[in-house]
Amino acid sequence: MSAHSDFQVSVQAADRLLSMYAELRRTRGLGARGRLNAQNEDLLWLPRSAVVASISALDSYVHAVLNAQIPGVLQNPPVPEPLGKAMARLLSIKDAASFNAAFPTILSGNAVSHLSTRFKDETLSFLSYQSPDKIIAGYALLGYEDIFNEVSAIWPGPRTTPQDLKRVLANYVRRRNQIAHEGDRDHQGHARPMQPKYARDCKEYVETLVSKLNRVVYGI
Repeated sequence: MSAHSDFQVSVQAADRLLSMYAELRRTRGLGARGRLNAQNEDLLWLPRSAVVASISALDSYVHAVLNAQIPGVLQNPPVPEPLGKAMARLLSIKDAASFNAAFPTILSGNAVSHLSTRFKDETLSFLSYQSPDKIIAGYALLGYEDIFNEVSAIWPGPRTTPQDLKRVLANYVRRRNQIAHEGDRDHQGHARPMQPKYARDCKEYVETLVSKLNRVVYGI
């Protein structure tokens, strides 16, 4: 499967969570719409979870693209400066310990594969590609100075400048972090309001963003 097809499977989790929300409203006799009382506010964890699922699917997609593309970039020097700096850190030899760490790569019959695997295991796997600046840094490894400029150029409609697209994503990521790390409560301990529409909008934005990212890199 491709990175994009894997993403499409992952992001469907948001749809399933929102469907569960609608079904549970029906089961509890709450109707399709309307404000929930305190007894039923637990249902709002489903659209909250849908936001987290959408951003996680984006993160996984960017990781998959980088893991797939970096070996090819390394085989076509000169490599982009950010990737070159990352490789230099992997091969930095300052003492016996760093020499021993680099020696398997030096001896390897397929240095590109060895470097790519080390970079994935020692660096990429610990990084998050959710916020705009992190995504920009990730795609810079592939030679894109600011991937949102490329995406904006093929995203029609109003409010699709690079700054617009970054702002929207940053807001969704901020909310995702509030949900995941703060229980989606404000500084006074009150639960932040959540609407299923917000979660649907987040999922649709992420889907469109990934489709544009995919077109920039793969042409499809």
